[in-house]
Amino acid sequence: MPKQSLPKPTQKRSQAISDIDEYGYCIVANALDGRIIDSLKLRIQEQAKAERDFGYHRKGQVQDADGINQWISTLINKGEVFESLITNALVGAIVSHLLGEEFILSDFSAHVVRPGAKSLPLHIDQWWMPAPRLPLDNYARVSDINRDNTTTGAPQLADTPINPPCVVNAFWAISDFTLQNGATRLVPGSHLSGKQPPPNTVHEEFSIPLIVPAGTCTIWDGRTWHGAGANTSNEERYGVTTYYGGPQFRPLTNFTLGTHAAIVEKASLQLRRLLGFKVWNEYGRTGISDEEGFALPANEQLSTLKSN
Repeated sequence: MPKQSLPKPTQKRSQAISDIDEYGYCIVANALDGRIIDSLKLRIQEQAKAERDFGYHRKGQVQDADGINQWISTLINKGEVFESLITNALVGAIVSHLLGEEFILSDFSAHVVRPGAKSLPLHIDQWWMPAPRLPLDNYARVSDINRDNTTTGAPQLADTPINPPCVVNAFWAISDFTLQNGATRLVPGSHLSGKQPPPNTVHEEFSIPLIVPAGTCTIWDGRTWHGAGANTSNEERYGVTTYYGGPQFRPLTNFTLGTHAAIVEKASLQLRRLLGFKVWNEYGRTGISDEEGFALPANEQLSTLKSN
């Protein structure tokens, strides 16, 4: 897999697209200014403390087996300051390059990596995709797929067909990412392997750390191997994931049910589309749609009718 001339921070759309095609990730420089970074960090700190104080932080999650780190989910409900992250034009252009013009938000969460946190295992974001098989080969039934029965192997260029990207993760550095505080690690080129890392793979030997300043957005293909590094510092590391998927795939977060009604009511057409309210080729419908093709809530739908 490629090891030289790895992606560098850029604000050029063409360079970012070239990088993500070749290496499985790209780095968007200066995606956030200092004022918005400070506002985001403060809001994350406040929300994280409150959720822990009120007992909303669940230990033993897949991405936090030790209960040290913290995920703050459904940021769409937790402050207007977060909204601009999911409608960023350059990020949207890169996501569209991989997924097409229609895509939805799959997850929108903050990640706090605390001192003492261990490295998380390498994984890919679209681990649930069925692997290509010859017509008579055995295959895993789609509802039986889990992280332990996927197709694993070395992250080298495949010589057989592989799945295309179906999800894209845009990860925002809200604090400086350093080697010491648990910078996300990636395996360049692993998106073209058609393989997933074996569960609990230790990755320091062949992955690279994303050492970037606050305000950087790193975008990776859903097939790229990645995982958070260990935090050996005495500071917390803050990041936000804006994770997108094709409109035919079930999102990680059920935004159509979980977004506060007041937010949906004032949302732009773009934001409503990202949250999954727009019907795509009849998928996601609730009955009759409005003139823009958005699904209508139950209280605006037809119920039992009788004709004379």
